[in-house]
Amino acid sequence: MVRIVIFCLVGLMANTALGQSNKSKNAASASEHASVIEAVREYALAYSEHLPDYTCTQITHEGSRPPNAINNPTVEATVIEEEIAYVGRQEIRKLLRVDGRPANAGTHKQAGMSQGEFAYLLNIIFEPATGADLRWERDEKLNGRKVDVVAFHVAESRGYVLKQSRGPMRVPFEGFVYADAQTHAVLRIQLKCTMIPANSEIRNLDLTLDYKATLVAGQEFILPSRFVLHFLDGRQHMNEGTFTAYRRFTADADIQFEGDTK
Repeated sequence: MVRIVIFCLVGLMANTALGQSNKSKNAASASEHASVIEAVREYALAYSEHLPDYTCTQITHEGSRPPNAINNPTVEATVIEEEIAYVGRQEIRKLLRVDGRPANAGTHKQAGMSQGEFAYLLNIIFEPATGADLRWERDEKLNGRKVDVVAFHVAESRGYVLKQSRGPMRVPFEGFVYADAQTHAVLRIQLKCTMIPANSEIRNLDLTLDYKATLVAGQEFILPSRFVLHFLDGRQHMNEGTFTAYRRFTADADIQFEGDTK
């Protein structure tokens, strides 16, 4: 009987120690994950401060088809070429060609995707004033690199801006940020808009934006490399874009700020 009691006490003590050990590990993990989120936040909020003034070329393949025709081979396709300049933390765009033909400003308007996502999204998601719900989700590999995946939810007050013919509409959005586990540099943002009002022209929207190390005038920066945008209005839209030919901005670049005239 005494031996049984001793065994029970030993087992109880072992279970208690194991429970305390698990609690300690969980507390350590929670602390580590919170530190990761803060490190990614610090990177995101300082991101635009370290960017040079530059220009690049954005090529967007826009495709659309009827909303209920997933396998419909009839796809309307357009190729848009734009020159983008990032100067003084402001994005400037110039439409160059539509389907290979020279285009005048205003001859083509992209729907759904607002401008300046590459820096705007980082600020909105991680700026403390936004009050976004952030949590460490998991670790995994992205293009061979170990990354921390941080989940987020942003409320309507600081939400994603949908561009529509009746004017912009702000809606909540959520998704994931993929950050390099060592440097905390953001390598991917995935998002989808939620709680879109029934009277919205755009019924759903999701966006994946990838970043990668890019040389500008011999110096390496983490800059946008590609995006995939899907949204639904009267048609299904599937836009894929790439950013190439990064170069340092020069004073003689033929780009105008919105509202400027020659």
